Amino acid sequence: MTPSLETRVERLEREVSLLREALGVFQSRAEQFIKRYIASCPACRGVFDMLANHYSIGLFDNLVYVKCPHCNKSMPIIDKKDGGIDLVAG
Repeated sequence: MTPSLETRVERLEREVSLLREALGVFQSRAEQFIKRYIASCPACRGVFDMLANHYSIGLFDNLVYVKCPHCNKSMPIIDKKDGGIDLVAG
């Protein structure tokens, strides 16, 4: 016996609700991931993505630097314990 139309619609509504919840969790995790790599320049207070503005220099220190796209200030970055990165402002 085939399920009634109301039963099928209710089942689809439950599935859509579950998918909406899963999408919300995914979006919040993606936002947290993205925020780990957003920095504010200490010189000009411009906000930028550290991953898109990085370059590596130095033969002996092996540091990775980012350059602010607004004022072109170069700053080294360091690893944080939570897996992110942070600017060395100074």
